[in-house]
Amino acid sequence: MLIRNITMACTLACSLLSVAAAAEPQFVTGGVGLEERGQMLASKPDYNVRMTFATRGGGEFRSDVQVEITDAHGNVNVNAHDAGPLMFVNLEPGRYRLTLSAADGQVQRRELLVQPGRTKDLVFYWNDPTIVQ
Repeated sequence: MLIRNITMACTLACSLLSVAAAAEPQFVTGGVGLEERGQMLASKPDYNVRMTFATRGGGEFRSDVQVEITDAHGNVNVNAHDAGPLMFVNLEPGRYRLTLSAADGQVQRRELLVQPGRTKDLVFYWNDPTIVQ
């Protein structure tokens, strides 16, 4: 009897963990170097939100971005450090707020509406911190 109860409890716990893991958004980030960039671009169709990070003017890619994605209730869905220059995310349909912080302190915020069966391609540009504005 005790072993059966333990087995049932373990089965239930594993099921709950599987559901929780499935609900978390999946994301990949990278694209530094030709080989890694090729791998990222090959996986692009698997994600519904695709972001590119670059410096305004020269267009140099950035891989020093902290990305936080929160849902309409303020829950953090994604929190990635040193992301970029490409970041692909799968998000459930709904409204989200993106907060992106570059290592030099520049911050950008955007609202995002994810619709069923649609993709979003977003490009974020930051000012070059070495150029006086």
